[in-house]
Amino acid sequence: MIGVVAGELLKLRTTRTFYGIVLGTLALVLVISLLAGLLGDFERGDTPGRDLLSIAALAQTFTLVFGILAVSTEFRHGTITPSLLVVPSRARLVSAKLVAHLGAGLLIGLAAYALCALVVDLALGSRDIEPGFASGEPFEIIVGGAVAAGLFAALGVGLGALVRNQVGAIVGALAWTFVVESLLTAILGSGSVIGRLGLNGLGAALPGTNFGESTGDLLAPVPAGLVLGAYAAVLLVAGVLVLRRRDVSA
Repeated sequence: MIGVVAGELLKLRTTRTFYGIVLGTLALVLVISLLAGLLGDFERGDTPGRDLLSIAALAQTFTLVFGILAVSTEFRHGTITPSLLVVPSRARLVSAKLVAHLGAGLLIGLAAYALCALVVDLALGSRDIEPGFASGEPFEIIVGGAVAAGLFAALGVGLGALVRNQVGAIVGALAWTFVVESLLTAILGSGSVIGRLGLNGLGAALPGTNFGESTGDLLAPVPAGLVLGAYAAVLLVAGVLVLRRRDVSA
């Protein structure tokens, strides 16, 4: 199994997709954090640090897509056949992709939240505005955000194994999070089931950031992580079961 994981890590290091995801995430977080910190409507006495760190949640979207690409790209480019010749067990192959992309997702999230925290602190400092963090709060947010990004990558791996069509999987995932969930939460409220247990709510609960909204209706970080992990596990198991029954042609 170690060798299979090593092979997946090698694929990550030698493909442009990984570097594109990393650079795209960090570039967006950098630009938006800088603009928000410098141009936001804040005054002395405001404490906008926690709200601004929610910008780094962009990493969750990127790692979700990143995870979907882990399996769907193999089908799209026809590399799934040689991959299965090397690793005949489809469960082992998906598990190896899970480990590699979960780890990469954690690192992407860690980098995104750390970068956001640094930029926000410098931008607000240039305006003599305190971020308003309690002792150790930035560390907790960064760790929670990294875990969220890793779990979103795991969700993506499961979804990519479950839905063979790459475009369909990505469009469906983004439509659910940005359109369906957002509309239902706006209608039903952040304290509703969809607001608390939807992907957006869980993604905000883990780092404890929810831009412009109260975090009082969100789950605590640990329960949120467990629920998000359960979602990922369900998708992964379903994806492996479907993959086992799917014909793969040369």
